[in-house]
Order: sequence, then C-alpha cells, then structure tokens
Amino acid sequence: MAALFGLGGTFVGAAASTGALVWQQRKAAREAERVHLLGLAEAAANEMIRLSYEIQAHFAEGVPDRNSSAFHTWISQGEELCRAVEEQTLRFHDQQVRDLLAHCHAEMYVRPEFVADPDAWPPRYQIICDDFRNVMGAVLRRQPFPRDVWEHYPTPS
Repeated sequence: MAALFGLGGTFVGAAASTGALVWQQRKAAREAERVHLLGLAEAAANEMIRLSYEIQAHFAEGVPDRNSSAFHTWISQGEELCRAVEEQTLRFHDQQVRDLLAHCHAEMYVRPEFVADPDAWPPRYQIICDDFRNVMGAVLRRQPFPRDVWEHYPTPS
C-alpha cells in the first residue's frame, strides 16, 4: 500500500511539475513577444522622429511652380516621405498612435500644398511635425497618448 501511495505521489508531483513548467514557458513566450513588440515600437518611434525633421525640411522648402519639373520632384519626394510614415505606422500597437499617423499621412498625401502653405501661421507642417515628435516621445517614455494632440485635427477618427 505504501508503494502505491509513493507511486501516486510521484505521478502527482510529475504532473504538477510539468504543468508548472508549461505555464512558465508560455509566460516567458508572452513576455518575449511583448518585449519584441515594444522594441519594434521604439525603433519605429525613433524613425518617426527622424522622419519628422525630413518632412519639416521638405515642406519648409515651399511649393515650386506647378508647371515646373521641380514641382513633380517635390510631389514625388513628399509621396516617398508619406510612404515611410505609412510603413512606420504598421509597427505601433497603440491604436491612437496609428490613428494619428494615418490622419497626418492622409493630410500630407492628399493636400501637400495646404500643408506647405507659408501664409498659415504656424504652418500646418510645423504642427504635424511637432505632434509627431510629441507623440513619439510619449511612446519612447511609455507614457499615455497625449490627448491634447487631437485639438489640432478636426476629426480624430
């Protein structure tokens, strides 16, 4: 009888040990995935900060004459910058960050001449780039999304 109790205890101990091991492995896998996603978001945030300075310089140049080849080059460069913003947008887990980047991407892509308008003060591109840096700083510091950013955009959907 003692041998059966010993054998039963061994099976229970083995099952508990195996269960704990499986649970620990799953927990470690989830943590590794979380760290990986945070790393992607951090790299994307750093890239967005760099891109914000490129975007600012691009729009600060002003819009060339529509009938010149410089205009087509300017539009093409703007589209490349928008594509880079769109690419980085995919790397963020936070829906609000993705919404802001998508909204700004659409604004710069659809209305580049409005974004570059030198008569507006502050220029629209300056507001967009400041918001990029503000939000990306919050991402890097792992702070909540700065809600006041949406004040600069008529429809935050």
